Amino acid sequence: MNGLPFEAVHALAARTAELIDAPWDAVPVYPDDPSFRRTSFGDFGVMAFRVDEDAELITIYSVVWAG
Repeated sequence: MNGLPFEAVHALAARTAELIDAPWDAVPVYPDDPSFRRTSFGDFGVMAFRVDEDAELITIYSVVWAG
């Protein structure tokens, strides 16, 4: 299996950096637990993550790149 192309890695890193300052700037995955979020990155990517506000941490648990 090959890794993500450079364009995807760059876009993922840029979006993750934005989420560090604004983790709630993403769509909730579950209506009853807003800590699980999803957002797009680049032209072809979607990632899902969990926000831990107490630890000031986001954990990315899914990345899809369709480009």
